[in-house]
Amino acid sequence: MDMKKAIKSLIYPATVSALRANYVANNYKEVIWLLGDGRSGTTWIADLINHEKNYREMFEPFHPSLVKEMSFMLPQQYMRPHDSDDRLEKVSGDVFSGKFTHYVVDVANRPSIYNGLLIKDIFANLFSYWASLRFSNLKIIFLIRHPFAVALSKSKKKDWFWLTNPLDLLSQGNLYEDYLYQFEDVIQETSRKGDYVLSQILIWSIINYVPLRQFNPGQIYVVFYEEAYMDPSREISKIFQFIRPEAENPQITFDGKAVKRPSRFSGKESNLLAGKSPVTSWKDELTPQQIDAGLKILECFGFDELYDDDSEPNWQVLRDLHEKTS
Repeated sequence: MDMKKAIKSLIYPATVSALRANYVANNYKEVIWLLGDGRSGTTWIADLINHEKNYREMFEPFHPSLVKEMSFMLPQQYMRPHDSDDRLEKVSGDVFSGKFTHYVVDVANRPSIYNGLLIKDIFANLFSYWASLRFSNLKIIFLIRHPFAVALSKSKKKDWFWLTNPLDLLSQGNLYEDYLYQFEDVIQETSRKGDYVLSQILIWSIINYVPLRQFNPGQIYVVFYEEAYMDPSREISKIFQFIRPEAENPQITFDGKAVKRPSRFSGKESNLLAGKSPVTSWKDELTPQQIDAGLKILECFGFDELYDDDSEPNWQVLRDLHEKTS
């Protein structure tokens, strides 16, 4: 047995025991659900939210590959608001109550007393509205990062598990009928091209478009990665104002290290480690043809002007789309 496995075999049982004790003590009443695409900065934002380590952090509990209890789900599984699925309802209830434990999901936790759950997901966008109707205590944070930055970062992690062919989304019948029928041509064309980056830009468009059309403004709190990168203190403070609207939340202050510190899963290619801006560095690596084709994809969904030429988000574009709820 290697050292890491030996340490895990000693720590994990004690961690599970402590997590269950917190569950029995009803310490998980506050539930933050952080949603976003892969490589969008969800782990980094989760680290900032949980900077005082008050929350039990659940890492991608709905991962259909790493978590066997979720293997019955598709990557980016869509659920209609009033669909009935006893199996998903049961396992979701276990996750959102804190009853669920798993050595991957609880990798960041240690024996401790917690005051809430922080659940970070990259596979749950398309059933998040469905879940919100069944678990009213969820405080949903929706993270958006520039699709070109996300697609480029994913292209450097092709061996990681995430959706790569947009046709897999088109094949979900209910998702097609509710949303994707109008985008069938661009989905088919992008899939035929076989460009990894363009496929990821299209997948980004779909998994952001659907929840933004489903949720009413105010039901979720949208955070742009770029604004959090520029001013993490302000953005994390605003997140806590959303989570606890009735409380007098103190202004959170991070030093410069919070921005420069890469997440646990950045990898060696991290722009932060290389001294590059994670906001604009994609411009130096994507071809003009990819950028033009990507913008045409975004235009189909109304996202083409979501960011300006300096990669700064345009909130009015987001509001216009978000207010057109289904």
